[in-house]
Amino acid sequence: MPIYYKTVSKRPGGIAGKILPKYYPALTGRTLADLEMVSKEIAARSTFTRADIAGVLESFSSLIPELLADGYNVKLDGLGSFSLHVSGKGQEDPEKVSSKDITKVKMAFLPSKRIKKALTQLTFRKHQKG
Repeated sequence: MPIYYKTVSKRPGGIAGKILPKYYPALTGRTLADLEMVSKEIAARSTFTRADIAGVLESFSSLIPELLADGYNVKLDGLGSFSLHVSGKGQEDPEKVSSKDITKVKMAFLPSKRIKKALTQLTFRKHQKG
């Protein structure tokens, strides 16, 4: 099944009106796969019940932030790795850098080689209006 995209125009930041826009593909038409849908799909592919899968996924979603907060990077073979990254304000003196300079915390996900390979097999189709 193809993934649909549309065309969007973008101008370089800060110079709107001075340079012609460029056109880029942007994904469109995506829908949400929620916990119920994912647990039903996994149950259909395994010997576990939907309730068992939902319980595991609920526990998993609670455990990941706990492990990250305890200083772990979480690697799940076949799926990928979760890790934390921060952004912050710069200081002129390294001795002045403190936790107060951290302005943003992000969780990153790096997919496994198997998932990356599967993503190279995707097909795309331009969304037709109408």
